[in-house]
Amino acid sequence: MYKITWDKETGGVLLHSRIVDGTLGISPRPVFFEELDLLHLNDLGWTYPHCEFPLLWAVNKQYWYRGEMVFEAKGANIYDDATIIFQPGKERLALEPVDVPMMLERTKEYMFLLESEALEFIHETYEQYAGARKSVKNVAANQLDYEALAQRAEKRTKTKMAIVKEDCDSFDIVPLTEAEKQGKRIYQTTKIDRFLASFSGGKDSQVVLDLCTRAIPSTDFEVIYSDTGYELPPSLTLYDEVQRFYKELYPDLKFSTARNHESVLNYWDKIGTPSESLRWCCTIMKTSPLYRSLKKEDNKQSKVLTFEGVRAEESVRRSNYERIGKGVKHDTAINARPILHWSTIEIFLYIFKYNLPINPAYRLGKARVGCLICPYSSQWDDMIVNKCYKNALHPFVSRIEKWAKESGVKDLDNYIKERKWKFRASGNILGKKSSFVVKSKSNDFIAEINGLHIPIEEWLSTVGTFSLIEVDNAKKRGDLRFKNAIYSFEIEKKNKITFTLYDANTNIELIGLIRRVLNKSTYCISCEACEVECPTGALSVIPQVKIDRNKCVHCHKCLTFHDKGCVVATSVATTTESNMKAKTGIDRYNTFGLREEWLDLFFSTPDDYFEGENSGLGVKQKPAMANWLKEAEIINNDKSLTELGKFLTEIYTDNAETVWEIIWINLVKNSFICHWFASHIKQGTVYNKKSLTEMFIDEYQSTYGKRTVENALSALLGTFSYSPIGERFGLYKDVEKTNAKRGVCQELSDTAIAYSLYRYSEARNTRSLTISDFYREDAQEGVNVEFQYTKDSFRKNLRNLNSANNRVLVAELNMGLDSITLRDDLTSYAVLKQLL
Repeated sequence: MYKITWDKETGGVLLHSRIVDGTLGISPRPVFFEELDLLHLNDLGWTYPHCEFPLLWAVNKQYWYRGEMVFEAKGANIYDDATIIFQPGKERLALEPVDVPMMLERTKEYMFLLESEALEFIHETYEQYAGARKSVKNVAANQLDYEALAQRAEKRTKTKMAIVKEDCDSFDIVPLTEAEKQGKRIYQTTKIDRFLASFSGGKDSQVVLDLCTRAIPSTDFEVIYSDTGYELPPSLTLYDEVQRFYKELYPDLKFSTARNHESVLNYWDKIGTPSESLRWCCTIMKTSPLYRSLKKEDNKQSKVLTFEGVRAEESVRRSNYERIGKGVKHDTAINARPILHWSTIEIFLYIFKYNLPINPAYRLGKARVGCLICPYSSQWDDMIVNKCYKNALHPFVSRIEKWAKESGVKDLDNYIKERKWKFRASGNILGKKSSFVVKSKSNDFIAEINGLHIPIEEWLSTVGTFSLIEVDNAKKRGDLRFKNAIYSFEIEKKNKITFTLYDANTNIELIGLIRRVLNKSTYCISCEACEVECPTGALSVIPQVKIDRNKCVHCHKCLTFHDKGCVVATSVATTTESNMKAKTGIDRYNTFGLREEWLDLFFSTPDDYFEGENSGLGVKQKPAMANWLKEAEIINNDKSLTELGKFLTEIYTDNAETVWEIIWINLVKNSFICHWFASHIKQGTVYNKKSLTEMFIDEYQSTYGKRTVENALSALLGTFSYSPIGERFGLYKDVEKTNAKRGVCQELSDTAIAYSLYRYSEARNTRSLTISDFYREDAQEGVNVEFQYTKDSFRKNLRNLNSANNRVLVAELNMGLDSITLRDDLTSYAVLKQLL
């Protein structure tokens, strides 16, 4: 990515290899006459030609002409035009188009280097993986498993290793950096079945497709477009144009389209709108249909390498991507990113240079093209789409309006203008009739299910092998084998379906899988999302869910790919299960937060704290304090100390800060209002009690009265003010008046990090984690949600824990690795005892 300055002579830009005077901090996008017409500049006194080339440039919503900012656009939304604020003296301008040929001439040397590097990357990546079959054969002839040796060497040395061929036709394993330095050919042993150029209708995928046609034989890769069902109309038209364009140049280049078997509107009706916390549409409508379309004849997933147009400039998350990612979205896929470090302007320079087809939506002012409506787009996008593609947008907006009315939203226009629908998943207003409730007794796991969609025994076969006999018309009994142990179970059908798994509650991993089985059985709508996770082809969901028990190897990938094992179950839980928890807990503190002085006194006299007169608490404060301590897992329902409570009492004097860390971790897990704040209020968000109340009520329209919400938030903010939790962990930083801001937590103890990791793993029944797990956009738990903790600080703690004598985990962090392996023999409580 080169540095950019304005070129006043051409009206365009110049590229530089280093920072010079006038370097721009943000890459601009070209502005065409269509966008100016949309903003009514032609009615406001400006004149400009309706031409092919851009007329000026935009940096965010500031518009620049030949190196000067001329106006700014503000206030656009789905119903309202943008307000144009001219710079003095710029109210009337006659524009000339950018001299694109001259701009290309002045940037050609830099663009040549950029293109050449990308072409070389694509060609070398293709050559390495295309030769994998031969590599495997040659390596196998040496009668050594070099792949396994390389993996062991990487673990031992913490260095990325490569398999290379020596002069004497033997193979060796050397550090990857050394192999690249010596120019040795690297052998890949991952056999790729198909090479793809994934086309989205956007500028980035357009450039990647063109580069692929120049670097790879057109017979050796294919182009796939994922039609999600709510693509922008010009994207569909563009795909037809792109096919014609390249078919003339490369007649044997294969094009195809992947679609889900159902329309996206049907899924909206079943699942609800996508939201910031649950963007189900990408999984169900885009990636799953794509990979499902690539299945082999035996229903197994093809191993594919996709050249994609992801760029680091697009987001902080993408800036951390590697150029080649293995198993990013699916275990069978490798993602190669040739233009990862290109800027927006470099993309457009390439398009102008080769006169490539361009999506008309860019000419209207969209910085990125995608779906008609998206929780991650902006009010500006809504304005453009509603003005230009109103008919296509209408079915989606009408559903939002309908559900909002049913939820009791009063100011409907404002609700849609400000895109408040994106904060909810809408499952709680879809009239869901399916649900399951866990009612365990002693060591038996018992669940009651209403509205079962798929027979439990169908999904149960993914957990392990089992036998099943019919006792009578209403009851079945069986035995399930799981990891060399046998568990008896029973399925009884009366008014509800009751599933009982006997003597299993001590097996956390099994219970976690069973919960996922019940989620899938209760909520499954054959959305395709889990089918592509099956490595053996045992699972198919169309026309109905079917699991081939002869093929199933019980890898559990279809159960563990999503938090609850099912995208639909997660949507419903987001809006109904969490509401149910909140109803019993949101107002349990009255308005009283957890105070440091209360905890100090409690730990000094825990046995008679609530019965005696020395607690310093009023009549209403005692139950509030008791509820905080229960949710912190310090006391039981009868107010006696838990095992954790006894331990924290013993260490509090010498480890008070660590105790508060443990308390907040547990509160985020158990207190609905604490979890809601931690998962919704991100770093840098400025908030006050009023804004939090509005945000909470918007999400749970029909569940709470305003006073109840205000009381709960008063208790939360009181906890922030009167305990170390607020300031110490960056949750509450005073800004001005009544406003506060969530910052980052600068430092945490190694003990707190380990405890948080084990709590997280216990909830998911896995001991294998990655750092990336905690920094996903949709993460709802973990250290980053709890503390907005930086990756660098997190890695520092992990290195400390990894090198400690009493090691509680293994962290592999070198050479791009970010894996964390927890010990099977430890619990979160045992970790605390060991480290303290």
